[in-house]
Amino acid sequence: MMAKITRLRSIPNSTPIFVQNMVAESMFIVKLGVVSLSIRDESGKEHALEKLAPGDAFGELSLLIGGHRMVTATASTDCEILEIPRRDFARLQKQKPQACLKLMINIVNQFGKKVAACRDYLSPLLLSQLSAISAQNGGAD
Repeated sequence: MMAKITRLRSIPNSTPIFVQNMVAESMFIVKLGVVSLSIRDESGKEHALEKLAPGDAFGELSLLIGGHRMVTATASTDCEILEIPRRDFARLQKQKPQACLKLMINIVNQFGKKVAACRDYLSPLLLSQLSAISAQNGGAD
C-alpha cells in the first residue's frame, strides 16, 4: 500500500534534500547512497549530526506534525531516496488506516530511540530551561 504514495527521487551528490527551517512536507527513506544531516547554529556555522545509509528514514515527523525542518539533509553521494508526501499519506489514512497506523507506530518508536540516544545532551538543556523559567517567575514553581 505504501508503494502507491512513495516516489523515487534521484539526488546528485552535494544537493540539499531539504534545509533547516523549510516547511516539512515529506518523509524520506534512503534507498542508495549516503545522506548527511546537519544543523546551523545562530552564528551560521554548520554542524554535522549524522550520516544516513540505505534503509535509514529521515524527516519522519513531517507525516505526523508537519511544521518546519529542524535540520538540513544533503546528499553526500549520488542518492536514490523514497519520498512519502504528507498529503498523500493523509489520503491513504482514510483508505488504509491499519497500514498507516503501523507506519506511525514505527515512526514513534524510531523517534523515541533517537531521543533516548540524546538523553545525555537533552537533560542539561531541559534543566537549564526549567531554571530560566523558574527565575523569570521569581523562583516560584
